[in-house]
Amino acid sequence: MPRTNTPMPSVLRALLMAVGVTVIGLGTALVFVWHGRIVDFDGSYRWVVAIALRAGEAAALYGGSWLVVRGWNGGPRPRA
Repeated sequence: MPRTNTPMPSVLRALLMAVGVTVIGLGTALVFVWHGRIVDFDGSYRWVVAIALRAGEAAALYGGSWLVVRGWNGGPRPRA
């Protein structure tokens, strides 16, 4: 399907921004809740879980911010 120069509808833009903010908020909240459990782990298991948790946090922040920026920009603009 070819990409057209039609602007993105406002409803879709608002939905993308809302979902992006939700992803960032839920990702941050879940990492905050699960952080207490990591402190109780010992040894290499603690490092593996900590790295996985940080990777999940980075994915939530990156993905959420991408959705917000994509919604804010609204897609391609018509060329003059």
